[in-house]
Amino acid sequence: MNKLLLFWIVLPFVGVAQDYGFRKGSKNNDYLYVKGKGITFSAGPTWQRTPATETYEITDNSGSRGYTTINPNGKLGFYGEFGMVIFPSWKGLIPIKKLKKSRLMDYVDFTLGYRHYRGNEDVTTTFTNALGQVTSQFESTGNYSNGFVFGRFDAHTLLYFGKKKIDVTRKHFIDQSIGFNVDYNLLRGSTTYEPFNSSYSPVVKELKFYSPMVVQFHYSLGIGIRFNRAWMMIPGISLPLVNLTDWNGLNARMNWFQSTYRPIQGQIRLIKLFEQAPKCGAHGDPEDMKRQKDFMDRN
Repeated sequence: MNKLLLFWIVLPFVGVAQDYGFRKGSKNNDYLYVKGKGITFSAGPTWQRTPATETYEITDNSGSRGYTTINPNGKLGFYGEFGMVIFPSWKGLIPIKKLKKSRLMDYVDFTLGYRHYRGNEDVTTTFTNALGQVTSQFESTGNYSNGFVFGRFDAHTLLYFGKKKIDVTRKHFIDQSIGFNVDYNLLRGSTTYEPFNSSYSPVVKELKFYSPMVVQFHYSLGIGIRFNRAWMMIPGISLPLVNLTDWNGLNARMNWFQSTYRPIQGQIRLIKLFEQAPKCGAHGDPEDMKRQKDFMDRN
């Protein structure tokens, strides 16, 4: 039972939440316990994964033949977010014994943030004569830089590994989550090529641009480390799975210019659980506090 008292909220599957405490430090011999709520904040880079270069045969008004090459490129962006995290106090779903009693959901978080997606598309059109010699060539580039404000909600599963422990629980863990995000394209990027030469058009496919409102299901995976009872850090990645707006099938491709882009997000996430003194104001070790609570319950 003492182990349950020492660790009731950081991993809710250890036991049902109770108002027992743990030693935070030796100063004044005070005791604090971790609550089931806290804050989370994270930041990291974004990147746009692009399809392979595409080439199309074309013919101009005079009958000259040539080809146009479309070459999309992802660029480095960034994101940051801040929000709340909740470790529920219920026992949760049936434990999976083979996975060391991990549950299908261990905690949830919801955040607000800002992210930036950047990319460009190079379009090269080349005309040749009957001998295959280049007679003319035109190049244009479309650059875009899109800034989004977003809200996110995720449900997380934890799977611990390794031998190092803090209290009675392993220090390292795998954090998987699935959730949805709603993004609004606040700073909308360019939709034109530069230069746009009047003697030819760089457009050989249909121009498409995703809507200002983007709704997606996404998946995140990270490797976590607990610094102490209240602080955790989880480096990882997150990527969208399916667009619920601007449907492109069962994928998360986002249209801009004549190409599609798949966002990838690297992240370093921190969690800080709230702490407070026990209501009874007890001093002593956790076993003393348990005996005092049991005594109060009987009287």
